[in-house]
Amino acid sequence: MLLIVSQEKEVPIRRAQSLHEEGYDNSNPRDQYTKLSDWGKRAVAAANNTFEGLAFFSIAVFTQAFSRFLQPASGKDDNKIRTVVDIICIIYIILRLIYLPLYWYDVASARSSIWAVGTLCIIAIFVIAFI
Repeated sequence: MLLIVSQEKEVPIRRAQSLHEEGYDNSNPRDQYTKLSDWGKRAVAAANNTFEGLAFFSIAVFTQAFSRFLQPASGKDDNKIRTVVDIICIIYIILRLIYLPLYWYDVASARSSIWAVGTLCIIAIFVIAFI
């Protein structure tokens, strides 16, 4: 899944760079980011935002996973909690996959809404970890 997400964010950046007048600048690709079209700049910003969000999501998931080791097993409740967290994680990943094209094509209101729901997913994982 991580491979799919990483490719979905990288392909638009490479496409924007290849469409640039001078083509893809393999010697200095980061400098080329500043010369990209608005769409290309949004693709770069979307990729950066994805990595920033991934850090918080990863910390939330690890916090939740390790919190289960610190609490005594309670049987069926643990399975229910695990299922809820799994569903929240899947929702978050789907939201991020939707978020990227919304960012690329400058659909700001929908993008912000998707981002907010994704942030709530991360907060929910943290809250569940400390219950």
